[in-house]
Amino acid sequence: MNLSFKSIASWSIVVLIIMQFVPLKRINPPVVSDIQLPGSIKNSLKKACYDCHSNETQWDNIAYIAPASWFASNIVASGRNALNFSVWNNQKIANKRQETTKIQKVISQGAHQQLYYLWKPGSHLTAKEAKALLQWLNLNMK
Repeated sequence: MNLSFKSIASWSIVVLIIMQFVPLKRINPPVVSDIQLPGSIKNSLKKACYDCHSNETQWDNIAYIAPASWFASNIVASGRNALNFSVWNNQKIANKRQETTKIQKVISQGAHQQLYYLWKPGSHLTAKEAKALLQWLNLNMK
């Protein structure tokens, strides 16, 4: 069987179209008990962390086009499993301390965002925001 470029391209387009119909969990469950923070600290977290680590994900247009949608859905699911600010107050005290230590470590070491978000403008903590967040965590989450 001799496959031409036209044949390969046609089948590739058909496969991409079929891929669009694979259902994904791009839902945002209700916020159960959000973390309580001062306004500026919370805004910084929302800007840099909430898309993957909360139930308040802002799904970009690319999150609706397969196969990129599969990648985005997987990133958000793993982020929510690792740390979810939307259920923060439901955690036990010891677990909150562990999570706070992890957050401090990640922020002090620099960005921990997935490649998907590295190109997204305005989704990174500035040095000033990171410093303010670390100071607040040190003072209030012991």
